[in-house]
Amino acid sequence: MPLEVFQAPPTLRDQLIEFQSRQQCHPLSELEEFKEELAGYVGIYLLYYRGEFPLYSGIRVANQNSCCMPIYIGKAENPGKRTGKGSVAGGLIGRLREHRSSIRQATNLDVADFDFTVLAMAVDLVAWGEAVLIRHFQPVWCSIISGFGIHAPGKGRGAQMRSMWDEIHPGRSFAVQLPANPIRSESLQPQVAQHCQNLAVRLGCPVEER
Repeated sequence: MPLEVFQAPPTLRDQLIEFQSRQQCHPLSELEEFKEELAGYVGIYLLYYRGEFPLYSGIRVANQNSCCMPIYIGKAENPGKRTGKGSVAGGLIGRLREHRSSIRQATNLDVADFDFTVLAMAVDLVAWGEAVLIRHFQPVWCSIISGFGIHAPGKGRGAQMRSMWDEIHPGRSFAVQLPANPIRSESLQPQVAQHCQNLAVRLGCPVEER
């Protein structure tokens, strides 16, 4: 007898995407202005890019008028918490600060070129919600270029190869000591460009002329 599998109702997914579309977009450079509002909350956050790094030209065009195509989606959750509020030190503000620090350390990115939105959620829904939004938006830093969300390697893992993200965006102190990754930005350009064009059409974002 086949195992019965519980599935979340499709309407719940649609409600989450609609809820996300209502959230206001803010400059990442102004994150500290929202620290009291965000402190203690868990949920999902989306980062949007508007800068001039050549690999992301399709993303820049998509976001020229509004926050339409996220470059990264992540989650902030505190294990064991049963409500939408967690520890003041972590949560949404803590994770966004970590990502802001990573972008500041990168030699070819600028925090001023990034915006963010957040979705405060009950902790039991955070992992599910992140998965839904990643599948829907397919952000480049989640689907093609991995490594943005990692932390410094633990003891005994210092010989692991540098992540794709750290090779393309050098500067994070822990990654400088790792062996080089053979990936190059130029080799990813056709894949990223096609990915962004397909996404822009599906999401209804402005499309880069090719």
